[in-house]
Amino acid sequence: MTAGKKGAASRSEASRDAARIVAASFFMQLGFQATYFVGIIGCATYVLGADAFAVSGMVLVLNLALVVAGLAAGPLVDAVGPQRTLSFSLALMSAAGLAGWLLPVSYPLLYAVAALQGALFGLATTAMDAYPRFVSADEAFLLRANSLVSSAASVAVIAGPALGALIVSAFPTQADFAVLAFAPLPALALVRATGEKIVPSRPESAAGGGRGFAASLVEGVRVTFVDGSLRLLFLVGFLGFFAYGAFDSLESLFYRDVLHAGAQWMGWLSSIAGVGGTVGSLLAMRVPTRRLNVTTLSLMLLVTGVGSMIYVGTGSIAWACAGQLVTGLGFGAMGPIRTTLTQRYASFEQVGRVISVMRVGMNSAGVLPLLVAPFLADAFGVQAVLFSASTLVALIAVGFVVGTSRGRGSGPDGGGSRGGGSDGASRGGRA
Repeated sequence: MTAGKKGAASRSEASRDAARIVAASFFMQLGFQATYFVGIIGCATYVLGADAFAVSGMVLVLNLALVVAGLAAGPLVDAVGPQRTLSFSLALMSAAGLAGWLLPVSYPLLYAVAALQGALFGLATTAMDAYPRFVSADEAFLLRANSLVSSAASVAVIAGPALGALIVSAFPTQADFAVLAFAPLPALALVRATGEKIVPSRPESAAGGGRGFAASLVEGVRVTFVDGSLRLLFLVGFLGFFAYGAFDSLESLFYRDVLHAGAQWMGWLSSIAGVGGTVGSLLAMRVPTRRLNVTTLSLMLLVTGVGSMIYVGTGSIAWACAGQLVTGLGFGAMGPIRTTLTQRYASFEQVGRVISVMRVGMNSAGVLPLLVAPFLADAFGVQAVLFSASTLVALIAVGFVVGTSRGRGSGPDGGGSRGGGSDGASRGGRA
């Protein structure tokens, strides 16, 4: 076979692997998206009559599990690869779905399913984000693969809540957990059929033993904060997502008490956000390489903030639909841009750990507001808290856009070249 034919065959094989990863991402996300909001929070709000404190506690448990498992996912992916990590996570997701579906609805059950769902999703999403880098190192391929993986997740945000809404319109709310029981199974089959074409050198200490695992985890944190470009990406994610923590605990109450909408609207409005997310993810593929930087990422964060202000700014379902569409557009574009930048700046041997630190930053940022959101909602009202949180996201995004666009140096991160972006990072941090 000639070199040209070999190259074509290699690209074809990489495309097939990417297609399987994208499809697996869809089914994995479908199970989570169908049951997180409509199933767990829906059962708590509409079946058990939970108040803001009970819902916040449930979401807090899920998010804490997501943060802890997400941090552990990085060393695990770097040690054993994304395929084995995903296989383990998907199998247990299906078991958690069966438990939520078949056992009697109660607070202990919902808390247990929330904890399991958070932990397993934390492992799976980190492995899924890293998977394209184990297929190819070509940046054009990575941006396309990351955009399609994000698009698949956005389509799941459409299909999952919509499916959940259809289920709870015809059956008891608990029946929604059947999606979590069955959706991970085709994802598991697709992952098992997708080999890792590039395998990093894996020191034995990183793969086995508590001491080696802990050292590997610490190394991932150290690398993220020592490298100026990675540090700046972390700051955008952490500060940008900080205010969104209030949404998890108050959003269902906003539907019930402000929009006066039934449980099915939890599904329909989430699906509209997924439509915007799909469009945003696909548009991200068209971002020129010279524009692939933190300033562009921050502009997309600004879109999410403005969209959220529209979403929760009135008591109209029509305006809420428009806001969800805009918010989804920004989130859909942010995901692949952020992941591709992370894959660009992180060394291959540490890509799993760096991705997990980035995800932990965003997820932990969402945990902190859960501790105060119920008290603020009692004092000022659910809608006032959500609108203030949306405004804060928009203002943080404006600060990052200004800070990174003024950053000295010509590096693609808007704040200097790799490892030398401290000026841009410090400006981003102050924003």
